[in-house]
Amino acid sequence: MQIERGGGSSSYTLTTSATTTPEIDVTNFSAGQVHVPTGSSITLLTYYAAPERGGVYLPLQTSAGVAVTQTVAQTKAYDLPAQIAGCRFVRIVADAGGAVVIVGES
Repeated sequence: MQIERGGGSSSYTLTTSATTTPEIDVTNFSAGQVHVPTGSSITLLTYYAAPERGGVYLPLQTSAGVAVTQTVAQTKAYDLPAQIAGCRFVRIVADAGGAVVIVGES
């Protein structure tokens, strides 16, 4: 049996605002990771979702109505939250501006 993985990785410069942080197309993601590089000041990520590119981004929440956030640290990699599996486009807002690498698996 052969297991194949699709997807790829891209670097994104996150901001502290849902209106200026970049859109990320996660339509074909079944899983993925966010990598926080050495020297990053980012410690918290908050996820927003929209049904279409350029759409209205709303705070992504769990079924319990809790905001989808991640506490992160430099030089570490984290699984993307399971809640983005049903999303088409997301914006990730950071508590400090900086770059991350998103790895998506299709």
